[in-house]
Amino acid sequence: MSLHTHQITVSDSLYRRLKQQAKTMRASVDDVAHQTLERFLPPTVEADLPPELQTELDAMSQLSDNALWQIAESAMNPDKVALYDVMLERLQSNQLTAEGRVLLDQLRDESQALTLRKAHAYALLQSRGHALPSLDDLNATPQ
Repeated sequence: MSLHTHQITVSDSLYRRLKQQAKTMRASVDDVAHQTLERFLPPTVEADLPPELQTELDAMSQLSDNALWQIAESAMNPDKVALYDVMLERLQSNQLTAEGRVLLDQLRDESQALTLRKAHAYALLQSRGHALPSLDDLNATPQ
């Protein structure tokens, strides 16, 4: 990883906060500033994802907050969830046909893509300053 130096101007109060945080963390002001920027900048899209999913996730940074909340709070179609569960049961009991395996793989890919979209939407919302729901809140929400 190469490093770049960029000079920025901050207010006295912000600098004091950075310095205090650095002292508390036993780190340098540069390290605290770097960690803060890393936490609040939009996430990068992983290069090992399928190209169409990379493109979709990259494009999400252009969406409105409302559109991102809709993605973050979306859920898989209940009929597909039920079908996925049936296919998993058949797989576990060695009763899944070749066609069923293809369908199971498609449903799994769709579920994983939805999970990535939701996670990316939440990360973008957080980078825009929104408070995210806790894991307990998410688990309590019917999907």
